[in-house]
Amino acid sequence: MSPEGASSFVERIVAELAASTEILVSLDALLRRLIPRKNRNQRKNAEGDLEGLVRAGSVLRLPDGRLGLPSRLPSMTGRLDANRDGYGFVIDPEGKKDIFVPAHCLAGAIDGDTVVCHVTGEDSRGRREGVVSHVLTHGRTDFPGLLIKTDAGLFVRPRDARIRHLFRVEDPVPSLPEGDGTLVVLHVTAYPDSSPVPSGHIVSVLGVDGDPAIDTDLVIASFGFPVSFPPEVEEAAHDRAASVAISPEPGREDLRGLEIVTIDGDSAKDFDDAISLVSASDGTWTLGIHIADVSTYVLPGSPLDREAFARATSVYFPDRVLPMFPEILSNGVLSLNPDEDRLARTVFARLDRNGSVLDWSVTPSVIRSRKRMTYSEVHRALVGDPSEGYRSWTPFLEELWGVAKLLRKRRMAKGSLDFDLPEPEIVLDLRGEPVDILRSPRYLSHQLIEECMLLANTLVASRLSERLGTAIFRAHESPSPERIENLYAFLDSLGITVGRPDPVTPKDLSLILEKTKGTPVEHPVHYAVLRSLKQARYDERPLGHFGLAFSDYTHFTSPIRRYPDLVVHRLLALSTPAGKEALLPAPLSRVAQHCSERERKATEAERMAIDFKKVRFMSRHLGESFDGRITGVASYGIFVELVPFFVEGLIPISQLGHDYYEYREDRHQIRGERTGRTFSVGDAVRVTVAKVDFQRLRCDFVLEEEAGNLSDSRGAGKKRRHGHRGRSSRE
Repeated sequence: MSPEGASSFVERIVAELAASTEILVSLDALLRRLIPRKNRNQRKNAEGDLEGLVRAGSVLRLPDGRLGLPSRLPSMTGRLDANRDGYGFVIDPEGKKDIFVPAHCLAGAIDGDTVVCHVTGEDSRGRREGVVSHVLTHGRTDFPGLLIKTDAGLFVRPRDARIRHLFRVEDPVPSLPEGDGTLVVLHVTAYPDSSPVPSGHIVSVLGVDGDPAIDTDLVIASFGFPVSFPPEVEEAAHDRAASVAISPEPGREDLRGLEIVTIDGDSAKDFDDAISLVSASDGTWTLGIHIADVSTYVLPGSPLDREAFARATSVYFPDRVLPMFPEILSNGVLSLNPDEDRLARTVFARLDRNGSVLDWSVTPSVIRSRKRMTYSEVHRALVGDPSEGYRSWTPFLEELWGVAKLLRKRRMAKGSLDFDLPEPEIVLDLRGEPVDILRSPRYLSHQLIEECMLLANTLVASRLSERLGTAIFRAHESPSPERIENLYAFLDSLGITVGRPDPVTPKDLSLILEKTKGTPVEHPVHYAVLRSLKQARYDERPLGHFGLAFSDYTHFTSPIRRYPDLVVHRLLALSTPAGKEALLPAPLSRVAQHCSERERKATEAERMAIDFKKVRFMSRHLGESFDGRITGVASYGIFVELVPFFVEGLIPISQLGHDYYEYREDRHQIRGERTGRTFSVGDAVRVTVAKVDFQRLRCDFVLEEEAGNLSDSRGAGKKRRHGHRGRSSRE
């Protein structure tokens, strides 16, 4: 076929698809309409032309092979959330149903890309299904990967299993280490959606794969977090630290005579909140919550402000912190260090003997912390075992704890949710190797500080709502009816009987938490309640906070590590909405959205860093057995959390023994057809660590009684894998 003929035939294909009464046409039907069946060569050429049209995005090919024009199918633009198994979901920016995209319909898009996706229908599980037509913007420019040397040259396999492409290395660095096993950071120059051989160049060498010292470096590179500040930002930080006077002035109260203390973790280096308490002869208290006055140092539009907005949050890893501000600020003049004058924003709340707020105020101040206290030592003092340096402070701390208990009682009476979920504390040696995983303690002192900060945040939120009607609020909306229905179905499967109000209130969910506290199903139920809630975010509207049962809520108390708090400090200076734009780096809605996105990214990175250490820790315990408890079941296996280490792993259904297992979705249970053995959420089990996967950051367990037959059960599992019933769920 001549070039002119080829061009003409491509046009005929497009014209036929446009004129068809069917939006989607099978390949055979299309070719029958265009080419006589006996003309095989022409059919072969036509299939090649079609392939080119599909690659170019001019024609869409569905998973079942049908073809259609993008213009005839509904479309959505969104971010691709890829899965390690190859498929992905295009996230609906309006929070509606995401679109499932099979692996072969991604058109070369990789995780994080913003894509145009065309909806082609629904799958058997009721999910919207679609096909990516093209990539609008790439979400990743740099990522870490494993260097691979082949006869065809150097390649990088991305460390993130969600990116399933090899990238050719352009212009290799001469000093690259010899041999495989080197982790590098690749900068992409050609992406899979536009090149049959994606490629890039190496920008840095992280080290040897498997070295625990580079675990955090690997996470930081995976998320593209900056590890240093630009020179102009460092210079601006030093200038502001040296030039801002720390002294009383008109409009700034001198509070250096108050008994003010900070209470933080043992290893904390930046102290952005402090507290004081003064009792009056009329039986009232004046509680002072003193917050570092970051807004005086960081001016709108300055290099410091632009960098802080870009980061939006500090990021906390087991072995280090990526701060929002340079150290001279975050650990220096902004930090409320003991025996040093510091600028602050102070909330004074006058409380009666029931913990009710009689009146309150917020004012710029100068303070001086009398003591740097720690959670562990304050807890000791509150339970009657103060150490030497805390004995003289015990009466003050006990009175402060009494006030906090009143505030907590009032909050819980409104239905504020109180989750008691174990938080892991990773113990590392000097090389970054995890040597233990402990339950992070929840001291009385944690609750004390929490109540003080919650009070300040709610009071400030009410002021902003009344005066401005708009600000950066912390929004936590009511859960969807679908999620609540799933929660109550889960409770029914566990035999937990509770009322089903409509609509559900925080108080209703709080009663569920109380009812299951101290029972074998406490953690699974508390996790289920947590999963039923929407994700908290920032919004310019005062939408309330469902989980805390507050009508108005904001973040005011941590401006050193959260950008929204800095914005709130600035907005407090306004009496009307006029002039707020001059205080912001972008429109208020965009600031809220950006800070929400950065917060989610930081949380994901922090969890990945912890998972790295968990998997590395468990790799030293292969073949060992531990007590555990079932936290979830699915058609493909059982999730078990180890009692001593708070590490969750999967028992694949193929490793449950020689039986035919049925997944009972409505009961959250797996049952053996022959033996009748059941595995349900909350059951205690003893498991053996069978495998760790550093690529997926996952641990696989087997039941202890099956550990001796592990190799046999793996072989048998291939036969049984198709025998278990039930619908698989999205992982």
